[in-house]
Amino acid sequence: MPDSTPSNERKKVGMLIPPPFLLIGLVVASTVAQLAWFGHFASSIIGVAAGVVLLAASLFLLGWSASTFKQAGTPVRPTSPAVTVVREGPYRFSRNPMYVGMAGLLAGFGLVGGSWFFAAATLVFVAVVHFGVILPEERYLEALHGQAYQSFKAEVRRWV
Repeated sequence: MPDSTPSNERKKVGMLIPPPFLLIGLVVASTVAQLAWFGHFASSIIGVAAGVVLLAASLFLLGWSASTFKQAGTPVRPTSPAVTVVREGPYRFSRNPMYVGMAGLLAGFGLVGGSWFFAAATLVFVAVVHFGVILPEERYLEALHGQAYQSFKAEVRRWV
């Protein structure tokens, strides 16, 4: 019987780090850096308003993406085996809407708190997820789903 534990699946995919762990780590690191450097968070009313809108939109996108995966019978965890190529819901517009939502959360926190550390963390998140998660994941999904995934790649953008 093949081993499909999360760590084994992550190795099969070649994923550097599960994106939720990266997100949490960057939120903690950005918060600590902001407080250590400046001692507080400071934002304008416009930054707070824009950040709240971005946070709400990102949470909605994450929920919609997860719900679409569940409806398709596909596990949400990036370390679980991929069951099918999901092309409905937000996956009509982005091959990686969960990662877009996570990047939006980081940017939204940065706007709410007026923190450049969160802006930098957003860029780090996008780079690490792009090179350390998405590119290996795409190779894995192509090998697993063949033409179905290749057509999906040809029709839908990677990010937005």
